[in-house]
Amino acid sequence: MTNAAQSIFLVAAEASGDQLGAGLIRSLKTNSSELQIMGIGGVRMAEAGISSDFDITPLSIMGFTEALKAYPIVRRKIKEAVHMIMAVKPDIVVLIDSWGFMIRLAEALRRANYKGKIVKYVAPQVWAMREGRAKVLADAVDHLLAIHSFDAPYFERYGLPVTFVGNPMFDDKFVSGDDGSSFRTRHNIGSSHHIAAILFGSRSSEIERLYEPFASTLAEISDRFPDWKFFSPLSDSVEKLVREKAGYDSRLSNLILLNEAEKYDLFSAAEIALACSGTVTTQLAITGVPSVVAYKLSPVTFAIAKQLFKPKFISLVNISAGEALLPEFVQKDVTPNNLTRALSRYIESPDLRSETSKALKNQAVIMKGKGGPASSRAAFAIIDILAS
Repeated sequence: MTNAAQSIFLVAAEASGDQLGAGLIRSLKTNSSELQIMGIGGVRMAEAGISSDFDITPLSIMGFTEALKAYPIVRRKIKEAVHMIMAVKPDIVVLIDSWGFMIRLAEALRRANYKGKIVKYVAPQVWAMREGRAKVLADAVDHLLAIHSFDAPYFERYGLPVTFVGNPMFDDKFVSGDDGSSFRTRHNIGSSHHIAAILFGSRSSEIERLYEPFASTLAEISDRFPDWKFFSPLSDSVEKLVREKAGYDSRLSNLILLNEAEKYDLFSAAEIALACSGTVTTQLAITGVPSVVAYKLSPVTFAIAKQLFKPKFISLVNISAGEALLPEFVQKDVTPNNLTRALSRYIESPDLRSETSKALKNQAVIMKGKGGPASSRAAFAIIDILAS
């Protein structure tokens, strides 16, 4: 048990980290009531009881060229974060996900002569690309909380202690108690209609690149299959942008836009999905929703990534399985024709949907591993570091 003087400062820089932070906050409070918890995050961490005046919205950046453009903002935000942390001098700082921002923040804290422990929660994906980041991280932080069992060797070889805590997304309940029936009732959907989820992404750059092919695909699919209903839950970071675009686009006349709070209820009811690659594809796999995955980067970023990226697939569930359980389309292959063809295969074959759903759920069990909730394991690891 920690004493009242001990404190922890969590930092999340984008939506996915904000959600991880919220789960960690709740687990820390459950397992150590005397621990003082502070932090920087977004809406989810605020709901868990930790909020600040630090706006993380500008930090939702993806890609080399995007990062270059945003670098002045990143530098300013790092300076603000260091000032906030050094003002309270916590015993531990936990940096959640978001490699580019967090490694710079860790290095800036070292330069500011921060004396506490720095813990990184979620490793950079060195198994996929840029293996040299393992040494960079080992030089910058004191401990790593890894969400994949295969992360540890890459970092331990450089002397960085690693604790495998499991993937926090397995902590969430992706199916509601009534298996989606309340979602149908709420949106007045009869039993003769089917439900599809459309996930545009959580970053503005993803919306800009995927909106057009997704909109054209939706127009074609909804015209060919009128017994299907389409819903899109929008993250806080892109809701305004998507609603503005959709408001003037007749191709999306059959798409119902939702607040992100309805996302898991939608997953309970959905039979298929079209999704931007990212955390959401693993969530869909856990739920057993057959999905078509798409992703586009800027030409410069893609050229660099193509040289560096090692795995055959981009979706974690496909990488883990070693096969394309989820059809993937990247860069120039993200076309309405390709997306429509892949979705149509699911729509036209209930047997394919059923087989794919079972395969995804089985793979999710393998990925989860053994032990309790990941957020609880992460909380216990942090408490152990405090005790040491």
